[in-house]
Amino acid sequence: MLGSSALDDRPGLLCLPDDVLIFIVGHLDLQTQLRLTHVHLRFLEVMPHVWRSHNKSVNLSLIELHLDDEDLCFFLGSTQRTLNSLRIKMERRSNFDVLTNYVFPKLNDFRFSTNSFTLNDSDLAKMIRSFPNLKTFSPHGRFTGEGMTGFQSLENLTVSYCSNFEISSLIHILKSRNIKSLKLGLFHTIQLGYICLPLEGIQNLEMLECDMEEMRILFLPNFEKLTHLKQLFLCGQVYGPFVGAVLEYAKRSIKTVEINIYGELNEILSPNVQIEILKVAKILHVNRESRSLLNFDKIKEIYFKNCAIDEIGLKQIIRSLKTTEILGLSDCKFDFKEFTFFPLEIAKGRHKTLHIFSGPNLVCNEDEYVPITNIIWIVEGEHPYFKLHMEHPIISHGSEPVSIYFD
Repeated sequence: MLGSSALDDRPGLLCLPDDVLIFIVGHLDLQTQLRLTHVHLRFLEVMPHVWRSHNKSVNLSLIELHLDDEDLCFFLGSTQRTLNSLRIKMERRSNFDVLTNYVFPKLNDFRFSTNSFTLNDSDLAKMIRSFPNLKTFSPHGRFTGEGMTGFQSLENLTVSYCSNFEISSLIHILKSRNIKSLKLGLFHTIQLGYICLPLEGIQNLEMLECDMEEMRILFLPNFEKLTHLKQLFLCGQVYGPFVGAVLEYAKRSIKTVEINIYGELNEILSPNVQIEILKVAKILHVNRESRSLLNFDKIKEIYFKNCAIDEIGLKQIIRSLKTTEILGLSDCKFDFKEFTFFPLEIAKGRHKTLHIFSGPNLVCNEDEYVPITNIIWIVEGEHPYFKLHMEHPIISHGSEPVSIYFD
């Protein structure tokens, strides 16, 4: 970042060769770059080269940057033929007018939101003209969906923020475009009725995000036939038994399941479902009431984060792990201060080592959670098929209530 002293020494800086100046100025933020264009003609001349060489993908928040339309016009005009991806938060209607005054032939990913104004179907024609090769579209506004088929190359569509979107428009889009990624989470049950989406329109889906009712009515009847689906995200309020039903309806092996909902594991896991990696977060009780119904057969890795697990529940988990290779425990709430592992007993029936990672956890008293820096973990004996690691399991957790990743 150039300091004020460097900018005061303008003659020395401006005498640099173009490639050196472009390299230096390219490390500045956009606001500073735009201010420089008002300082000297040389900056005005090289800045478009800076943007074209550095900005194939741009994330602009005009609400935070406070760019005037003149600067916005100069930036977009300079990059219109090189931009591949644009995410923009527009502050006023004139920002949209400036944007759609240009054509972006290479731009395939356009996502936007608005602040003090709202766009609707009448604005769609301008966007179709400005983005003729758009593949990924995520609009905000009162769009009904009518006319979105004007994007001839559309493959990835998010309509979660379109307040007036109609189910009939969705059906038309699915029939006429090869949609691979779809994000919903906006239809009420009364809107869905007994709608059945066309199989030819959804069978090429690779990513789907929807709420529980949308899943139940629109996709579950044909779920087994969505063989290209790689990722499924359930948003909103999701119940454990429904997740279990979705996993069974898929009739496929599953790479990863992430559960971030309140419920019981026995409502979700089924012996008929093969899962390689299971991630469980939030307060999901594993206790003596559910212990006999736990089924971890063929799950390679299991991670519990911020879950309530009693001593009997933990013993039952460990007893069930015959093929699991990793058990991670982090930020969980236990009702005990110490726990004993018996490697010889754990190793019975195993053919690979079970690695248990214990990160920071809590001891749960009767009425409050008391942080304990070191829960006492005791290991009685040793065996090559058991290893206790006193460190936090390295694993990421998504933000959606349920995430399912297929092979």
